[in-house]
Parts: sequence; C-alpha cells; structure tokens
Amino acid sequence: MKIGYVLILMLIAVNCCFTALGQRYYTLKEAIDVPKDSVYYLKVSRKKLTQIPPVVFTFKNLKVLDLSKNRLVDISPKIAELSKLEKLNLSKNRFELFPKEPSRLENLRVLILGGNKLGYIPKDIAKYPKLEVLDMYDNPIIDLGDGIFLLGSLRRLDLRGLMYNAKSQAEIKNKLPKVEVLFDPPCKCMD
Repeated sequence: MKIGYVLILMLIAVNCCFTALGQRYYTLKEAIDVPKDSVYYLKVSRKKLTQIPPVVFTFKNLKVLDLSKNRLVDISPKIAELSKLEKLNLSKNRFELFPKEPSRLENLRVLILGGNKLGYIPKDIAKYPKLEVLDMYDNPIIDLGDGIFLLGSLRRLDLRGLMYNAKSQAEIKNKLPKVEVLFDPPCKCMD
C-alpha cells in the first residue's frame, strides 16, 4: 500500500509542476492560439478522432497528452517527436493491437490503455525504459506475455476488469514483487 500512496503523491507533484510550467489546454483551438513551446498539458478527449491531428506533434514541450475517449486504432510514428512526453492517456479508444510507437518515447512514465480491445501485451513492452505506471484496465487480455515482467521501472499495474483466479493473481504478483498490481476480486474461472 505504501507504493500506492507514494505514486499518488508523485502524480500530484507532477501535476503541480505542469500547472507551474504552463497552462493546461483542453482543446486544440486553445492550444493553437498560444506559443507552441508553452503547451505542456493537452487534453483532446471525446472528439471522435481516428488519428492524431498533425498539429499535436508541433507541441515539443508536451509532458501530458490525453487522447482518451476517441476512436483511435493506431498511433502515428510522429509521436516520437514528442520526446518530453511523460504521460500518455489512450484509454477508451479502439486499439486491438498494443501500440508500439509510444515505446520510442524515452521519458514516458505513465501509459493508460484502459477500456480498449487489447488481447495481449507484446514482448516489446520491455522497450519502455522508464515506464512506472501501466493501466490496462478492462481489456480482454488473454496473454500478459513475458515483456511486462522485464520492466524494471514499473511500480503500478492496473489489471482490474480482467478475469483472473486467485492462483493466477498470486503468480503475477510473485513475478512483480516491487509492483502494486491492481486486480478485481478473483474469479472462480480457469481453475
């Protein structure tokens, strides 16, 4: 539980820093009307986007990008241009394959993919060198793969909404002893 409290405090501190560094923008229109280097936080949610608007890649100082509740199925390789990005929210989109492009973001610490249609986590997840928080909430994941167990920086993994029995939950927690793993109560499935 201590890890959870520490992570919450870290996220609060990070959010405070973003507020101090620059304004939060909740629409592209707002962000376009200011100097591009002053945009650190951008939320483009509920816009029915099927691709990331190219203008997003011009905000080189972005640290937080929220693209939740859209219709994205993949990500442009241009996401790598956002080299300072630390938090990427892609929840409630239409991803069926785990997006590989964010692995090119060297500073990414938080990746939120909850509420998509992901069936497995590829071994390439190990290419996320600084990833501390991975939210896979409510995905039909059948296979966690081996890569997730190679994430040395991982501190929090959200697997709520996935069906795991008590034995499977214990095995996952044993393989990730330094990680706060969130599960729903164990099911009586796959016994």
